[in-house]
This record gives sequence, C-alpha cells and structure tokens, in this order.
Amino acid sequence: MVTRMENNPLIETLDISTDPELTPDQDPIYETEKEPPEERLHKKQDESKERIIRSALKLFAERGFFETRIPEISAHAKVGVGTMYRHFRNKDHLFNEAFRISVQEFSEFLDRSISKNLSPKEQFFDFWKGLGLFSQGKFDQLIMIERNLSSYILDEESAKDAVALKQKISEYFAPAQNDKNLRLLYPSLILGSFTGILRYHRIHENNIDPSLLEQSAEMLWEGFSKVRQSPITKKKEKQIKKV
Repeated sequence: MVTRMENNPLIETLDISTDPELTPDQDPIYETEKEPPEERLHKKQDESKERIIRSALKLFAERGFFETRIPEISAHAKVGVGTMYRHFRNKDHLFNEAFRISVQEFSEFLDRSISKNLSPKEQFFDFWKGLGLFSQGKFDQLIMIERNLSSYILDEESAKDAVALKQKISEYFAPAQNDKNLRLLYPSLILGSFTGILRYHRIHENNIDPSLLEQSAEMLWEGFSKVRQSPITKKKEKQIKKV
C-alpha cells in the first residue's frame, strides 16, 4: 500500500537482465527410502509441469504465441516433448494455462498490495509502484498479461479472467461521468505504457533509473487527470484563462 511504499523511492533500480531464467538441469533427487513410489512420481510430475509453464511464459513473453514452438519450450524446460503432451493437450492449452496463472498471481498481488482508500492520484501512483514491484520478480507474467488481455487466442475461461482483471484495474481509476467509455481502455493504456518502458530498457540497458519511472507516472497522470475533469470544470478553466 502507499503507507508501505511511500518512504521508499518509487521503485528500486529494476534488474531486467536478458539472461534466461535458471532452469534445473534435472529433476530433483527425492529421498526414495522415505517416500512411497506414487508420491515420488507425483512430485516429479508436478515439478516438470511447473518447469514447462515457467519456460512457456518466458518464451511466449519474448517471442509471442505464433513464434514459439513446442520443441523450443520442451528444450528450455529440459523435458521431452512427450512429457509436455502428458501435461497439456496442445500449445493453446499450455498458453491458456500459463496466461491464467499469470492473471491469478497479478490479481492476488493487487489485492495484497494496492489500496483503494486513497485519492485518485494516490491510487494511480500506488498502482504504478505496484507494477514495478511485481515486474521485478515476474516480468514474463506482466508481459504475458499485457500482450494478451484481449487476445483471440484466449479460451472461454481465460477470457473471463481477463475481463475480471481489466475491471479490477479500472476500479483503481473510477472514471468521472464524462469518461465512462474509457473505463476498459485504462488497463491497456497503463500496462502498455509500463511494459513499453521496460521493453525499451531491456533492449538498451540492464536497469531503469527510478526517476524515469517517476517522470513517466507524472506524464500519464497529467493526461488522465485532464480526461477525468468534468465538462463544467473544463469550461471554468477556459473562462479563467480568457480573463
């Protein structure tokens, strides 16, 4: 919440190294004498599935859905293609499960970290800080969400989760009477702006100066605040300028 974050810089310098996420070279060694065979098997299956999803998230975020191939995900996750198909019917199934996991983690983060009992401006900056904190450990998830919130690749369940997340984000910037039609644009505008900054610096540098994020937030808020003004307020401002 703001009370938890306001004594610190907007965001600590973000490490956005392009090095691939460390992936175990082999399945963990379980204590065979203490665990029954069935339990060991389930653990290995769960671990391999988690590794596949983690690899899929990274590759989908970097390349997109169509440029990512099942054998590439398999190689990155260090599992056989057959193992992948035991967990997922096809690439669409894997993509949607990875998307839902990303949305769930992000939604839970918002519930834990972002306050709604603030002024509109405070809510915006609190949310922007939250994006920075979430992206430090889950950059791939954030890119996955931003890229695919309105994607036709989403299945019915994923599409419902996407709509719910967009509504939740929009609630942080409840529009004035004159901008209700913009409610569903807020998530794309904010997430797109933030991930665009991260992408740029991921290509050109290894970190982002927090002051740059501060300035970006100020620029965005200035634009949002103009939209949020009622027609009466805007008319009064014009009259004052003329005088």
